[in-house]
Amino acid sequence: MEFDYVIVGGGSAGCVLAARLAATPEVSVCLIEAGGKGRDLFIRMPAGNGQVFGNPKLDWGFESVPQTALNGRKIYFPRGKSLGGSSILNGMIYIRGVPQDYDAWRESGLPGWGFSDLLPYFRRSQGAVNREGPWHGVDGPVKTEASVNFGELERAFIEAAVACGHRRLDDFNGPDRTGVGRMDSTVYRGIRQSSAISYLAKPPPNLQILTHRHVARVVLEGSRATGIETLSGERIYAGKEVILCQGAFGTPQTLMLSGIGPSEHLKQHGITAVVDLPGVGQNLADHVDVSMQYRSDRMDLSLARHQRLDRAALLMARWLLNGSGPGGGAFFSAVVFHALKDPAMPEFETFMTPMMIDENLTVGRIEKTPLLQRLGRKLMVKGRQVARPGVQIDINLERPRSLGTVSLASANPADHPRIDPRFFSHSDDLNEMVSGVKTMREIMAHPEIAKYVTGEIGAWKEAKTDAEIIEAIRKTAYTGHHPCSSARMGPDEEPLAVLDSELCVRGVENLRVCDASAMPSQITGNLNATVIAMAEKGVDLILGKSPLPPEDPRM
Repeated sequence: MEFDYVIVGGGSAGCVLAARLAATPEVSVCLIEAGGKGRDLFIRMPAGNGQVFGNPKLDWGFESVPQTALNGRKIYFPRGKSLGGSSILNGMIYIRGVPQDYDAWRESGLPGWGFSDLLPYFRRSQGAVNREGPWHGVDGPVKTEASVNFGELERAFIEAAVACGHRRLDDFNGPDRTGVGRMDSTVYRGIRQSSAISYLAKPPPNLQILTHRHVARVVLEGSRATGIETLSGERIYAGKEVILCQGAFGTPQTLMLSGIGPSEHLKQHGITAVVDLPGVGQNLADHVDVSMQYRSDRMDLSLARHQRLDRAALLMARWLLNGSGPGGGAFFSAVVFHALKDPAMPEFETFMTPMMIDENLTVGRIEKTPLLQRLGRKLMVKGRQVARPGVQIDINLERPRSLGTVSLASANPADHPRIDPRFFSHSDDLNEMVSGVKTMREIMAHPEIAKYVTGEIGAWKEAKTDAEIIEAIRKTAYTGHHPCSSARMGPDEEPLAVLDSELCVRGVENLRVCDASAMPSQITGNLNATVIAMAEKGVDLILGKSPLPPEDPRM
């Protein structure tokens, strides 16, 4: 088979590229995905994460090497395995980076990647239900609205934060970021807006989507990409370009398996380097997350109550009938961005959730669970996200100085790559997180929210001094689920830059990368909206179109 464009990976970027490229009738496009079609009931249902998160049919289930700064723990990295990629299992949070994040990209030597350059693409992709004005789009395929799961505990948390001096914000994608308020989510009329649901509802005839195909490598003729080869040996050729969209872990792995990467590392695995690119797999960034958990006797206010059998059945019935009820809303709805220095560049993004999640590994076995609760969990949870009553505070460090690596574990494409995020390898990150913990404790101690909880649990129960807080951090930290920059863009003079400003792989013809791995650096916020905007812009780069005119409401 041969197409003009072959896209590897049907995630947040791949679906965008496939749909937008195929909107040009005279070109042929092939989208290749290792997983399925992403039409599962629990993918569409926002409250269905427990059936997706940790489910090997839908989740790659990556794992890090033991982390020295986390007491030798291995960290689980969920990544979506179907059309939609990780947008099938993320928290459905619609938050972009702050303008200064993207301006720093442009100032680093990447023309066309500043905030004013990207805002038109954010707007082109977004279909905001509850927003208007120059900061938002209303006609785009990615529908956004406020989560329906916003209740008494969320309101109490926001009021407590305001009482502690944090500014109340209505829009976290507007001119200001530091403050507390209710978030927008990628949910519309009770349906998760994965990139597949948003962009591939009606694929055109010139787009062929191939699922359950695991790509083993890029086929090269000399230093020119001509197609891909799957694990089964099937070859699919590209007349114009191959575009890798496999994410922060998959993309560097495929590059290295194809002979594109650090030559010495490839040699160790018996792979001849076609192009020596030492930056492939370097600069891995992630928002390290610390999860604080609080016991609460208010089961009536906890989202965990919906995992009781009768309530789970009612939740599903309401959602199946018309998409209504708690089943049609994201879990996360209240957030605070906190700055230690510059209000325009907050160091922390902290989520409050009216339940505790076992996946976060903070709490151990608690009291015996009632029978109806256990039966309901069997209905709602197949993977790792078992909920318990309580309140959970997730503190994300937004611009960590600790950077990690993605490397080959073997030359076998079926093996997972070796992932080493090196969390807290830079001491500044650990010290900043201590400040973040103290800020959240101040909020949680305020009467507005304190009346609903009965104290910290797990590792946090006895963590009073800075040294004890640090030890609790080491016991509870895990991924913020935002890995990026492992095959990043950069100027020509940057020795570890894998891509140029047009997303082209250096030293290889007809090969581009467009996904979170291409991000020059970490951003202040969640990645999904940014990756989609990058793909929207990437389409214009690939087709040689003039970019959308810059827009900047700050001016």
